[in-house]
Amino acid sequence: MILKVYQPESPILKRYIECFYILEKTAAEKPITYFTFPSIYSIVTISAQTSTFVTADKIITTHCPTAPIETNLVCDFNQPVLISYDGKINEITTYFKPLGLNAFITDDLRHYTAGTFPDFNPYDDYKEAMTSILSLMDHQERIKALEAYWISKLRPFADPLLENVLGEMLDTDNLNQSITTLSRKIGRSRTTINKHFDQHICKSPSQFKKIVRFRAAIQSQLDNKDNLGLSYHVDYFDQSHMIRDFKKLTGFTPKVFFSKIAALERDEIKWIFI
Repeated sequence: MILKVYQPESPILKRYIECFYILEKTAAEKPITYFTFPSIYSIVTISAQTSTFVTADKIITTHCPTAPIETNLVCDFNQPVLISYDGKINEITTYFKPLGLNAFITDDLRHYTAGTFPDFNPYDDYKEAMTSILSLMDHQERIKALEAYWISKLRPFADPLLENVLGEMLDTDNLNQSITTLSRKIGRSRTTINKHFDQHICKSPSQFKKIVRFRAAIQSQLDNKDNLGLSYHVDYFDQSHMIRDFKKLTGFTPKVFFSKIAALERDEIKWIFI
């Protein structure tokens, strides 16, 4: 398997996109199975000659030479999911920052999320363009072409309320700030905040906040490997709170989770292989 992560080269796209990754697997390689975990990003995946079977907690992708391109969006991802690849795979995934994808689509993000694993086809030329990009052999050329496509679709988008709320939530000094406290601080009701989150992020504020804290704990532990048992605890009210969140978001206790996790490509990708 080849797994390569690329940061956006375009200064414009750096504001909206966290990273791209290319995943390739040959037909001769054994099937790959791993758990992936909730994130705050909107995730857009394109793959050639594949057929994907989806349930609430499992995504199985197999090579299918006669299948058209698959283009999928995941943004309401709030529990661990088992991913499996079988056969030849040619795939590119884009991680859009919170509110990032909204600047490239014509409707609210929620509009594109009907179904368990919705087909994502935001423009008439989208699938044709993605098919052409996947056919490029050179990885750098693929990413360059993908960036050019997204830049061509950039449109004005602004939600001052959400930008304010996200600024508060993503500040590591505020990881334990309650939604009620945040609502009072910015002077808007929880109902209004919830509505904006549902329209443009497809998570509730509490789900988003829980994932931010969880991901901060993972990164803290990866940055302090010699301090196991302490570094990832600092952002939780107490140990029982930490264990409860980890079990909900990963299916594992923190101790088991950190004993199994594989951090790939400079810690950008965090999976547990089966």
